[in-house]
Amino acid sequence: MSFQRLRTLSIARRELLPFVGSLEEHDILIAIGAADEVLCPLGFKQLGLLKLAPPSTLQRRLKKLLLNRTIKKAAQRIDGRRVAYSLTTRTLAAYKQFILQSFH
Repeated sequence: MSFQRLRTLSIARRELLPFVGSLEEHDILIAIGAADEVLCPLGFKQLGLLKLAPPSTLQRRLKKLLLNRTIKKAAQRIDGRRVAYSLTTRTLAAYKQFILQSFH
């Protein structure tokens, strides 16, 4: 992969995913999206086990993503005390567009 291609990907990311403020947020969103694809939603504990960020940072990033309506949370059906995170429709559409534009 060339640096020119990386530059193109970086430009596309900034244009199509303006709500992603950091690499940690990007990693969190990808983890949540990947878990959604296999119908295994992630909660805070599972995200913490992935070691994407220290717990306090993870908590701040999730709060920011929730406030920006980039992700949403819902009580899990099995145990109503636990919450699971998922990408909003807007976020899913933006990532789909990013993938289509960047990798084809």
